[in-house]
Amino acid sequence: MAPKVVNVPKTDPRAYNPNRSAGKLLQSQMLHLREALIRHAHEITTLLAVDVRELKSEGDVSAYVHKATALVHTHAQRPRNEGHQ
Repeated sequence: MAPKVVNVPKTDPRAYNPNRSAGKLLQSQMLHLREALIRHAHEITTLLAVDVRELKSEGDVSAYVHKATALVHTHAQRPRNEGHQ
């Protein structure tokens, strides 16, 4: 079955005004995004602290790449904590 195509009209260019005060919805979205970034900050810091030159086996490199890819691609499955660094 072919996917259903939904035509979305273009936004009026006047809808965005960079000098207008941000509304409650936009501010709320910004706060939610910031919270998501904070949750990932520890994971990112942990990955960046790994000296990748010390990862020698295919298993170690694979685990590192899997964790890093999962952080970069939000739709990817979250990595399991397998004790690899």
